[in-house]
Amino acid sequence: MEEKFNQATPQRPAGNRLLDAEIVPVDLEKYLKEITAEKAYGQNGKNAITVFKSENVTITLLALKNGAFFQSLINEAHSLLSIHLIKGKLDFTVEGDSLHLSENQMVNYHLNLPFTATALADVVCVLTIVK
Repeated sequence: MEEKFNQATPQRPAGNRLLDAEIVPVDLEKYLKEITAEKAYGQNGKNAITVFKSENVTITLLALKNGAFFQSLINEAHSLLSIHLIKGKLDFTVEGDSLHLSENQMVNYHLNLPFTATALADVVCVLTIVK
């Protein structure tokens, strides 16, 4: 299997972060420190880093400040979206129906309906999308 790495960006110039290989170790604590120290987190109240990406699966570590949110993208297609809440409280809403997640809870979502996830306290979660 060919290993795949990220492309360096102005926000993350170090580059060479392993994204896909036979084995991809992920240090969540290290990445959490990195994304919460970056300018985007301070300015926007949220920041994320992709820790694994293959043709069909993307896994992202996401940090949100209280009140910040993320939502599905227009025409985003997936067969499964999973949110594992590590820290905080999160409101997950689909078509007016809300679930309130607390630490160490997950939601798995099969449908392609638009969703919004809003932090009810500072949040750290792992978002997995399967296409």
